[in-house]
Amino acid sequence: MVLATSLGVKFRNGVVLAADRRVSYGGFILSKAAKKVMKINERVGLSMSGLPADFQELSEILSYNIALYEMDIERKATPTNIARLLSIIMYQRRFYGPFYAEILVGGLEQNNMPKIIVLDPAGGMLEEDYAATGTGAQMATGILERYFKKDLEKDEAVEIAERAMRAAIERDALSGDGIDILIISDSGTEEKFVPARIEWKDVGRRS
Repeated sequence: MVLATSLGVKFRNGVVLAADRRVSYGGFILSKAAKKVMKINERVGLSMSGLPADFQELSEILSYNIALYEMDIERKATPTNIARLLSIIMYQRRFYGPFYAEILVGGLEQNNMPKIIVLDPAGGMLEEDYAATGTGAQMATGILERYFKKDLEKDEAVEIAERAMRAAIERDALSGDGIDILIISDSGTEEKFVPARIEWKDVGRRS
């Protein structure tokens, strides 16, 4: 079973990636601080839903191979480069010890075009304008479908991503404990954490 929720949204000159922090085992919460969003370089990042141990192993394998690849080609890897490498790694393990992870690769191509690629546990690749994975994907996708439009501004995309993640957290018991957000654009990268709960003193201050 794929645990928790992650998503990605394209905007006019970049992408937003987000994921929650909860790790559960059955009805028990193992951790409230698992980071499931990762910056690969200044132009590419990942978000995942699934088993954190598998994501950590994939991240280590990927980091090593991407470092070699970038030294060889003498430029930064693109979302397509990274997605293809992940696809090969995951496909090779599909029959024995597969990685229980769904991964979103997002970032900017060489021509600065934003791209989001979704990978399933067997290494299948799909390119999307927006996507959500994990146990909260159904709720998150409903929000993304309602509010997404072409050429969003950065602030609009961040707001939609946060709203979709909150919808998933509110309805999915396996998602929660805050939202990590990674923003990648032609002006650089930005990371932030958004608490999932609103303090009582703040009730009424937000619409």
